[in-house]
Formats: sequence, structure tokens, C-alpha cells
Amino acid sequence: MISWVFFDLGGTLLDESAYHDAIVRAYVDLMNEHGVHVTLDEFLAVRDLLIARLTSPLFVTTCTEFTKDPQVTETIRRDAWARVAGAEVTMQHAFPEAREVLEVVGRHASLGIIANQHPNVRDVLRRDGLESFFRVVVISEERGVAKPSGLVGCDLPGRRAGAVLAGGSERDGAREVVVGIDDRTAVRGVG
Repeated sequence: MISWVFFDLGGTLLDESAYHDAIVRAYVDLMNEHGVHVTLDEFLAVRDLLIARLTSPLFVTTCTEFTKDPQVTETIRRDAWARVAGAEVTMQHAFPEAREVLEVVGRHASLGIIANQHPNVRDVLRRDGLESFFRVVVISEERGVAKPSGLVGCDLPGRRAGAVLAGGSERDGAREVVVGIDDRTAVRGVG
């Protein structure tokens, strides 16, 4: 029996492609402004390699591959986030089929979110009518830990203290399914 289904947000329920494009453009422009000459294609090639390696934080690590200087990267990171401020809401949208998927899955299991996102993503969920589907929402920037670098702790209603749940594993006679999150991510249930 499946009791919980956890969703990632970006690329799973939300189309964040325009937001990611804006971040990448900001990094590339700022790197060039700081004398680190890189093309968009070069940046994307390194970023894609780091995605395949499950590297986090993605944009900072990609930038440092070119700058070779963590201080320059930090300056670029701060300036890039300032350039895209607010875009985490305006440039992310629910995929057209997201509500239907959540309605169907929600008939059979409790739903949760585990996502490496800015806390403003809650505004996207509310605006696009998805917020009410979820019993648990874990946003990395609110918790100070990102997946998959370690456990992302959250309270799961109805779970005994100390139960550890991971994508597709059997625990306490129930099955938890994680959608859009790599298998190294775990959720600690207390409650």
C-alpha cells in the first residue's frame, strides 16, 4: 500500500525553464563583466556535466569551474540572484497536467513536496492552485539543507518517531514513493 507520494517541483510539477534560463544568462553575463570569458554554450556544457554528477549547489559550482576563485564566484552569485529577484515566482508555472495528476494520486496517498527551491515557490503553488493538495511541504531554503546532500527532515502525520523513508522503500508496512527526486534523498518522519 502506498501511503505517501513526494514530489519535487522543478521539472516535475513546475515548468521552471524560463527561470533557469534567466539564472544562466545572469551568471554568464556577470562572469564576462568580471573578465571571466565564457560563452553560454560553454557554461551549459559544464552545468549539464555537473547535473549528471548530482552536484550541489549547481550554479555556484559551475561558475567556480570557470572563475577558479570562490570570492569572485560569491560576488557573481550575489549579483546574479539580485538580477533575477522575483523571477522565482513570475517565471515558474505549473505544468498544464499537474492538477489532474495530483487529483488522481491524491485519491490513493497523502502528498508531499521535497524541493530545492526559494521559499517564494509557495506563492507559485498558491497562484497555480496546487498548494491545497499537499500535507507536507519541505523547501530546502527554509530548512537550511538541500537534497541530495543529506536528510531533509520533516514531520509526516501518522508516522512513528524515527521512521526513515526513502523513495520506493518499504517501512512500517507502508510504501512511500518519491517522484522527481534522486534515490539518495531521504525524508525522516517523526510524529
